Amino acid sequence: MFNKNKKKIDDHIRQNYIRVSRIIAGRTANDLGNSIQKYAADYIADKLGSDYNVKVFGTIPGVSINDGNTEAKFDVVVDRISDTSRFKPYIGIEVSFQETSNSTVERKGQDAAARFEAVIRKRSFVAYIIDGVGNFSRRAACDIMCANSHCNVGCTPEEFDVLVGFIKEKLG
Repeated sequence: MFNKNKKKIDDHIRQNYIRVSRIIAGRTANDLGNSIQKYAADYIADKLGSDYNVKVFGTIPGVSINDGNTEAKFDVVVDRISDTSRFKPYIGIEVSFQETSNSTVERKGQDAAARFEAVIRKRSFVAYIIDGVGNFSRRAACDIMCANSHCNVGCTPEEFDVLVGFIKEKLG
């Protein structure tokens, strides 16, 4: 009887491994983060209207990492279309929505101070959307993100409205 069910047992174990593997879990978490990022960008763009550029995976001109070798990418970047001034401000928004405690939270925390300093030098601003239990289990990284930003909000329409108000205040 054992030999008869061995193939079924092997198949079940293989399928369960795929279902619970860290790679699949990481991809699922990444997909959720990207969905929140797109939702936030769409919400902000809708509330701000056509006077603003809202770009997913954008950059702020002149803001770089790695000693100027690489432009810093932000999950969302906002600027005002009509502002053509020499020192045009931008807002770089990072989304940290994690269901689990993972390396993304730590990386965003490690990058926060350098990003903040680089953005300030370009007379621009940094905001974070921080939510999900994974952020709160890595409190030190979350604290660093909050300390190195101009605006922090959660992932709710009411909080996004606070972010929209911040953007209007800073960009006009």
